[in-house]
Amino acid sequence: MSSSKTLPKFEDLPLRKDGPPYNAWGLYGDDDELGRLNLITPEAVQRGLKAAQHGIVINLNLRLDRQTSHSNARAGLKHTLVVPAPGTAQHLDDELSFNTQCSTQWDGFRHFPYKDWPSKGELTFYNGQTFESAKDPKESRNGIHNFADHPITSRAHLLDVPRYLAKNSLPPLVQLDNATPIDAELLTAVADFEGIVFEPGDICILRIGHVEAVFDLGGDTEAEKKVTKFCGVRKAIEVAKWHWERGIAAVATDGVAYESSRELDNPIYLHEIFLAGWGMPIGEWFDLRRLAEVCDRLGKWSFLFTSMPLNVTGGIASPPNAQAIL
Repeated sequence: MSSSKTLPKFEDLPLRKDGPPYNAWGLYGDDDELGRLNLITPEAVQRGLKAAQHGIVINLNLRLDRQTSHSNARAGLKHTLVVPAPGTAQHLDDELSFNTQCSTQWDGFRHFPYKDWPSKGELTFYNGQTFESAKDPKESRNGIHNFADHPITSRAHLLDVPRYLAKNSLPPLVQLDNATPIDAELLTAVADFEGIVFEPGDICILRIGHVEAVFDLGGDTEAEKKVTKFCGVRKAIEVAKWHWERGIAAVATDGVAYESSRELDNPIYLHEIFLAGWGMPIGEWFDLRRLAEVCDRLGKWSFLFTSMPLNVTGGIASPPNAQAIL
């Protein structure tokens, strides 16, 4: 999983001129299934190792039975204990059943396609995979197993937006209502404030405070079901350009989606560009609470990030099994 290839300019997109907007298809070959993860070179991993200075290990996953307010239609965790019959060998097993996007998750490349491309009503996934191929359980192309075969391990940076706004006496993000969008200028301001300089292969972890806002509802499931709006990055080409030019290999957030939910004036979907266009994994509903506290205490927002998703051939998504090592 390495590449010395220099990234084309954002203005050069789309690379496949007969393909959908802003695609990077073919950059790593027509059969590539890793996308931006190709940017995680051994040098990028070494940068991550050097960022692990204190030996502090932090879990980034919510409990698997902690569903997001946004995933009520998705099957939650079913945990069954397998108890042996009396008189047989005495041991316990257990069985799990769950939707792979019911809690903390990676979106894989078969999750979100370009819509209405190449023509209205058609759906096309990363590197031109058709909907017919993507929905075929016997087809492995662009499956989540690629994230397991090449574990997502690199240097990551926490962009703590609520902390930046509070430290600079700026209005806070509006949570659970109106869904304040985060533009490229704010992303740059937070990175500069924290002294972060992105290099190709780095991972961007965006904290917006959504997990805390939902948890502050006190476990009221009816109140959580009414949460239909959430903060995130603005649905704008300028935001896509910001990520492309920094060589970011993957993104993750504590929101239920990386991009804002409510922007009628920006009809583009970054999910289309990031997943289907570039092959850039999107992590959602990450638990960043302790990470934010430790980063603030240490004055350090860069760390080693590791993730070993489920090794399911042809899988659509997966719990990340992610950790930060500072």
